[in-house]
Amino acid sequence: MRDWRPDLIVSLDDVSAWLLRGLVADPSVSPDLRRLIEASIGAPSGYDAACSRIRFLELATSIGVRAPMSRSVDKTTALATAEAMGYPVMIKVNQTAGGHGIRIACEPAQLVEGMEACGLGQGGLLQRGRREMRRLVWRLGRLPATRNKVFELQQFIPGVPAMRTVAAWRGHVLAGASFVSECVDPQPFGASTTLRFINHPEMEATTKQLVAALGISGFVSFDFVIAEDGGEAFVIECNPRVISSSHLGRLFGQDLCGALARQLGWTTETQKTAALPSEAPVALFPHEIARDPDSARLRSGSGILHDVPWDDPGVIEHCYRQLLRLHPDHAAAMARLLGSQDEAASFKSESTDYIA
Repeated sequence: MRDWRPDLIVSLDDVSAWLLRGLVADPSVSPDLRRLIEASIGAPSGYDAACSRIRFLELATSIGVRAPMSRSVDKTTALATAEAMGYPVMIKVNQTAGGHGIRIACEPAQLVEGMEACGLGQGGLLQRGRREMRRLVWRLGRLPATRNKVFELQQFIPGVPAMRTVAAWRGHVLAGASFVSECVDPQPFGASTTLRFINHPEMEATTKQLVAALGISGFVSFDFVIAEDGGEAFVIECNPRVISSSHLGRLFGQDLCGALARQLGWTTETQKTAALPSEAPVALFPHEIARDPDSARLRSGSGILHDVPWDDPGVIEHCYRQLLRLHPDHAAAMARLLGSQDEAASFKSESTDYIA
């Protein structure tokens, strides 16, 4: 902050978003830094819920938005709670992300296995050491902590994963876009690799209520499940940061970054937005390539928009090197997707010219 004198801080991952909120409670933080953090992410009254799956679902339930039944349990109470709630149930460990710390259990035996897999059992020396180290980081970061081995048991909602990402200012939504996941990695609860824009009034209304209740400024995304037996949107998680689809709103008439920039007085111009068909699917870079370098979704003529940052070759080159480590036997396939400028221009032309 002293070197850069920033106007805003934007978190790019879960851990930074959580620890940034913890800094506000640190007495050694200067008043200037505290003011900057609060201006960037919103009211401190919402930090606990933004950092905790358990507290977030409690907040969602208290304001009356549609959410799955959820209970805070430990190993001694989980089986009885699951029986009362009804199987299948979701195990969700607090302050985990990217599909980690999540399991589904369809019967008591799977619940016991799932708790062990999520690190809630005694575990070996290495597992116990990692667990205690994580809790030490949270304590040093002054994050709200639950008792050791306490986790969330959540009602399972059969349906399709979806999310709504928004830019907000002092509890008011400035702009937002909703997407439904068409493919995730790792299955079944990992990050999206392919998604599609949707209009869902309930997701939009729920997000406005949650943003107001949390007092959020900056970027935030909420995960939903759209129920397969009626289309209702159940909110399940809060991601208090940008996500890998936040910039895609511009392709569908919703410029999140531009809306926040105008709110802050950085610009008075409204940037041109595209108007892709709402059914147009988007493959996220580099996630879909990382999932499967030979993905049919990335083949010429697939009709999908591959979200490659063609205007930033340095990022492409860096990701290509990382992908080679992950898939050393698929260098040729990845080179065809990201290789020469001619090939890139050809694929970009096929996918429409909106990525730039």
